[in-house]
Amino acid sequence: MKILIILIFSLCSSLCFANTDITWFNQAVYTKFEDADVHSWQVSSHYYFAPQAYFGVWDDFGYLDTDSNILLTYNNDEDVYTGVEGEAFFGNWFIPLGIADLGSTDDDYSIGVGHLFYDSFKASVRHQRLKNGEDITWVQGQLNIDLNNDAYVGITANSDDSLDDWTVEVRYFRGLGGEKFFTLDLSHHNQTTKNHNDFLANYYFNQHFALGVGSHASHLLIEGKYFVNHSFFVKARYQEQSDDEQSLEMSMQAQF
Repeated sequence: MKILIILIFSLCSSLCFANTDITWFNQAVYTKFEDADVHSWQVSSHYYFAPQAYFGVWDDFGYLDTDSNILLTYNNDEDVYTGVEGEAFFGNWFIPLGIADLGSTDDDYSIGVGHLFYDSFKASVRHQRLKNGEDITWVQGQLNIDLNNDAYVGITANSDDSLDDWTVEVRYFRGLGGEKFFTLDLSHHNQTTKNHNDFLANYYFNQHFALGVGSHASHLLIEGKYFVNHSFFVKARYQEQSDDEQSLEMSMQAQF
């Protein structure tokens, strides 16, 4: 019932306020674990202080965030909490900020500083204070390479100061002519206890429908997206969590 109410409200809002100058992204996600009586909700609202331009498809706005923005997220799973994060830009300098739980702002937060070079490379350092662990300093670099007017490669590398926990992500986006597009997301996660590789390939048949297949930690992942218009779309995702557990995720996004 809740997901139906949010669906109707989001769809009506997108039809009433459809706008090509997008600054506000709202998402609701429901996840059900099939072999366990467990489900979770997440609702988020992401606002940019400058219009964001579509890059070919209705859910891609380029690789790098280069405008001030704020993201508010409400989670309802084993724990219920609300977090906030964002970036404040001052020219080419920016300050990333984050609070994992607004109910305990002194225990789990992060703050940093970064710089945008030539509108194509972001470098930042961020200090994270943890409630139940040692403080961590993170270093991150993001690079966007434009291949042509409808293709790019995006690369992100993120690591803690001891190089024990690091991640490398690569995104490839290409237009195939007409309304057809292809995206490929690759990532490698390295931790002290384990590491794993992920990938997800999406094919956009037209402006309204996309189908994706991939792997998360060597487990199958399948998703489909349907775009009602440029302001509203829904997504369904099936994912194997382990050899004997699966999850089904339903989400919707309204953007104005």
